[in-house]
Amino acid sequence: MSVTKEFAVKIDTELADLHNTLWTINSQIIAYNDYIESTQSSRWMKDADKASNIAKYSQKIDELVIERTPIANRISELNKIFLSDPWTRAFLVTNINGHVHSSMECSTCFDTTRYTWLIQYSNDDEATIVEDAGMDACTVCYPSAPAESLNRPSRIVTADKIAKAQAKAERDAKREAKIAKAKAAAPTASGERLAIPSSYREGKFEYINTERTAVTEFKSNYYTSTQPVVTHNYKGEAHTAEIIANQEARRAKALEICQIIANALAGKHEVSFDEMWATLTKKAKVAA
Repeated sequence: MSVTKEFAVKIDTELADLHNTLWTINSQIIAYNDYIESTQSSRWMKDADKASNIAKYSQKIDELVIERTPIANRISELNKIFLSDPWTRAFLVTNINGHVHSSMECSTCFDTTRYTWLIQYSNDDEATIVEDAGMDACTVCYPSAPAESLNRPSRIVTADKIAKAQAKAERDAKREAKIAKAKAAAPTASGERLAIPSSYREGKFEYINTERTAVTEFKSNYYTSTQPVVTHNYKGEAHTAEIIANQEARRAKALEICQIIANALAGKHEVSFDEMWATLTKKAKVAA
């Protein structure tokens, strides 16, 4: 018969699903056989518990073998259809730097090799497959592949690649949203943090990351900047010139910090310095 693209894709789609199911079942059987082996060699388990576990694992294997039988039979039926009038196929090995093969019987692969069945290429001509596979094309399966194709990156898109691309796009979107949120909350028009002179370390700076923190810092420093200089202690004794100078320096630094914050927030909200100063001092006085 003359095989059509639609027919080949239909058969190979079913086969790919069946092979995936069969691979899962066989993996489970291998795992249960490993459980049996480890149970038999255990030095810590009682004989009665060993027998119970082995019986349980053996039953699971029997159930899986029964489940596997109709799947294997259906695969055999579909393979007979393929062998009666074969068409081209393409299989991508799923490990890193995996190659595209024309079958799952390539001499460079193993019984344990896992493939992604590139059903979109079923019944396509070999030149099309090699052209899209590029440097991923297996030179054993496609010995006549032209050098110009083998030197190009692969154009093949798989569900795995799509999923990875989507996951990356989602991560990028979340990162961008986080950055945008941080910029929106920042105390500056540029979205950057705001540097202010440290209240505790001379010549050093502290950084404000959000507008909310900037307003809080303004209130605190505004309170400091408006406090009167205390000229005498609680006993009525006059403070030294150094103590008075320190108080005045703290007031001046606090006022400087207030001005820096007000200037930054004015720029962010596109209002004048005086307008922002009035807004912030009003909040500070209410909080006092």
